[in-house]
Amino acid sequence: MTRRDILKSVASAAAISSAAPGSWGARGAASSAKIKRGVSLYSYQEEFYIRSMTLEDCLAEAASIGAYGVEMLPEQMMPGFPNPSEQWIGHWFSLHEKYGTIPVTYTQFQDTFLTPSHDLTLDEGVRMLERDLKLAKRLGFKNLRLLIGTPLDVIEKTIPLAEKYDLRMNVEIHAPCPIDGQLVHKWVEMIEKHKTTHFGLNPDMGLFVEREERIDRDRRIRDGQLRPSIAQLVERSHEQQAPQEKVAVEVKTMGGSPGELNYLHAVYSPGGQDPEKLRSLLPYSHHIHAKFYEMTEDYQEYGIPYDRIVRILIEGGYEGYLASEWEGQRITQDAFETDSCEQVRRQHVMLKRLLGEA
Repeated sequence: MTRRDILKSVASAAAISSAAPGSWGARGAASSAKIKRGVSLYSYQEEFYIRSMTLEDCLAEAASIGAYGVEMLPEQMMPGFPNPSEQWIGHWFSLHEKYGTIPVTYTQFQDTFLTPSHDLTLDEGVRMLERDLKLAKRLGFKNLRLLIGTPLDVIEKTIPLAEKYDLRMNVEIHAPCPIDGQLVHKWVEMIEKHKTTHFGLNPDMGLFVEREERIDRDRRIRDGQLRPSIAQLVERSHEQQAPQEKVAVEVKTMGGSPGELNYLHAVYSPGGQDPEKLRSLLPYSHHIHAKFYEMTEDYQEYGIPYDRIVRILIEGGYEGYLASEWEGQRITQDAFETDSCEQVRRQHVMLKRLLGEA
């Protein structure tokens, strides 16, 4: 049976169990938390790119695991962007009706370098954002994700338009941005200044990577940037809590390259921030990227402490979506056939457990 055959079977099952028309996403297991599970279709980008999955296949797959809240990158999956045909828009809504999925977040890219002659001016940036607000509204989305580099003045001038179209613009807090740094403080100040619920935050859980992903290590080895012997030395030394400076001397003695010293630094300082810092931002957070790189066979994310993260979200009263965002395909696609569906499914087994779903 091919993947397409499997997805057709899944689609049929999802359609049969679907909520009544007009009640998208009404299904779902009982949970002790009010957090909802979703998926960014970005997670399936590899299969979509090589045409082994269509947009419908992606939505059917998401519905089959109860990830009904959908985030989409229109530039990636929408024919004719930013001017889709009425026929395509009708097809879009019919698919959500069929599978019970919900358009939750529209991913917006503020292309400040669109023109070769100059960076976008303030007014040009606002017009681009308004274009996407209008399109997101037509497609039934409630949220618009903004890139971390979206200029502050463009965001502030667009807040009245977000209120007009009744969409929430949520700027993504993405690593390595300090979650308690000046930029985040400026966003919060802007929210408080305008007393608005139409601008908020979209934290990305890649902020909290606490140990170097092993798939990254293996890719470095395949690319000739890291020798297995050095990797073993570094990892064993880290487990034994040997001082980084001492290990660096050993690596250099073994003829360590700059890339191998970089790996040493990555293992000893993976860059993850304290998830506790997320608590104070939850009142401003309307959508969360459940970033992950590798789900193991025992349903754990190898480098991100989701048990701690989800506990903080529940205790902090977060009620929005946790949207899967898998990026491991970027690291493994040189050597292995991508199986995005299996990786996302594993994450939702974990999330269901952590959220207390029956």
